[in-house]
Amino acid sequence: MDWKKLLKNRNNQLMLVILIIGVIIIILSMMFEDNSNEKGQDDVNYIREEERLSEILSEINGAGRVSVMISYEDGYNDDGGIGRGFSTQEQYPKPRGVIVVADGANDSSVRNALKDATVAVMGVGYNRVQVYGR
Repeated sequence: MDWKKLLKNRNNQLMLVILIIGVIIIILSMMFEDNSNEKGQDDVNYIREEERLSEILSEINGAGRVSVMISYEDGYNDDGGIGRGFSTQEQYPKPRGVIVVADGANDSSVRNALKDATVAVMGVGYNRVQVYGR
């Protein structure tokens, strides 16, 4: 096929330009695709994690009603398999700290039990968990 003859035709040139623009649009849309649904789902998962922790902590003898707030490190990382050549590893934000507010937390033994349980479940340091009475 002689590309020079083919591209001398104005209609063929126009079709080629449209094709190139289409490919560029597809590539750009893939690069900048909206991840808001994924981020929204992550928010729901974080809220569920707080709710689950609140529920289990409220089962501790004397705790009463419990509310939990978990703060996370900023960001989400995906190495895309770079350097590994065959796998993709995703790292979600790790818990940075936890606040627990409970009816029974004014009792030191209940407060310590709430703190110990939270440290065990969340994998954060003891100094990263604060427990307060309601």
